[in-house]
Amino acid sequence: MTTRPIWPRSLWMTPCVAALALLPSSPARAEEPTIDQIEYHPAELPPDGARTRAILVGVALTAGWYGASVGTSYLWPDAPNSSDLRLPVVGPWMALGDVGCGSDESGCSTGTVIARTTLAVVSGIGQAGGLFAILEGLFMDTRSGAPAASAGRDAAPGPSWTAAPVVLSNGGAGFEVLGRF
Repeated sequence: MTTRPIWPRSLWMTPCVAALALLPSSPARAEEPTIDQIEYHPAELPPDGARTRAILVGVALTAGWYGASVGTSYLWPDAPNSSDLRLPVVGPWMALGDVGCGSDESGCSTGTVIARTTLAVVSGIGQAGGLFAILEGLFMDTRSGAPAASAGRDAAPGPSWTAAPVVLSNGGAGFEVLGRF
């Protein structure tokens, strides 16, 4: 003869886990570095490749968010501001001047207006951020021509990549490619 527990397992596990979560814990033993241990050199300039990377990131951001803006204009082609969204950088901001449902737009609701206005604002911020990254890259001072401050802080190593075989737990296999740019 087997006896059944009074409470099923899930009923007594929940209070136990809750009790463990409420138990006090000891403070972390990690120590913050002192100001003397931090290597901060405000006069040190970024490496030469930082300018190109900042410009490329800015171009990618601007293009990506412009694509989102154009996509939004084609999602709601009858919206009163859809043609404005197709203009790069200024389009999302111009579209904010005329939000709402169009006269020949069917199925328009408050939720639709909120969704497309939110997408317009986010894509406008993204495009503006991309332009600021491009400008940062254009006007950035780098280490070119300047001697290295010390042997321990030479220029960052160049890009590298490596490939390694991978065996998956479900019996599959493949290659993993890792890179640093």
